[in-house]
Amino acid sequence: MGMMNDSTGKQTQYDIEIEGHLDDGWQEWFEGFVLVRLANGRSTLTGPVRDQAALHGILKKISNLGLKLISVNPQESFN
Repeated sequence: MGMMNDSTGKQTQYDIEIEGHLDDGWQEWFEGFVLVRLANGRSTLTGPVRDQAALHGILKKISNLGLKLISVNPQESFN
């Protein structure tokens, strides 16, 4: 059995910041994530991540697509 983020097994929401503006066609590569283009010329992908293995899979996909990763930030859960 895999490790859970907390006792309820909820997914953690992540903001993943990438250099450059990604067009909407990229969203299908990151199913379940919301793509937002920022004024500073970067893009963020925000969505649920099941566990560390899933996070590593997403980061590997970003690398394989030749995208430049800026930051990866888990969002605090308040419920």
